[in-house]
Amino acid sequence: MDSGLAAVLGATVGALGTGATGPAAALLARSTARHQVQAENMRALRESRRATYLAFAEAHERYLDMLSTTLIPLSRIERFPDQREEWIAKAHKRWDQALKYRQNEVQKIRAVLDLDTTRPVAEAALEVTTRFALLSSATRRTIEALMGRCLDTGPITPPLPGYVDILTEDGLDPEMPDLDVLQDRAREAYKAFLRTAADTLGENGLRNSG
Repeated sequence: MDSGLAAVLGATVGALGTGATGPAAALLARSTARHQVQAENMRALRESRRATYLAFAEAHERYLDMLSTTLIPLSRIERFPDQREEWIAKAHKRWDQALKYRQNEVQKIRAVLDLDTTRPVAEAALEVTTRFALLSSATRRTIEALMGRCLDTGPITPPLPGYVDILTEDGLDPEMPDLDVLQDRAREAYKAFLRTAADTLGENGLRNSG
């Protein structure tokens, strides 16, 4: 090959190499940008769900605390029979406060959760809702029996659908269920929700949980 042809070929190869580098660099930059956008979207979704799950957990922690304080005066009726009416009145007042909180704050965050969650978290939240409603309904029925009249439940129509069936399946007496057992199971459902939410969010991003 003479020097002139070699020079021409060398120049051509160099030009081809330079020409190929431009599209490749553009493709790489486009791919990188796409991954960055996807990562940012995942981060935003993760933070949105984290905030929703936290709000749900905080609202239900408060609700469970309010229901639990209702059980305190009920547990003192037999120990202090002379103050029976006072303990019943306190239980009624605390239960009514818990009901109003449920009708406002709790139901509001449940609606938000339904719009921004995964299936495992939704199922765990439903278990929380069921267990808390069971505790509330059983507490109400206990207070009604003590007062000899029905309590005002506002827009929430008692009893919880399937109330008797669920208690029976749990091995509890539907007429006089153990409130302490219902309280423990409500707390267990709450802790299970926290575990499920944490696992779904993952340490570094959202897990593929549906």
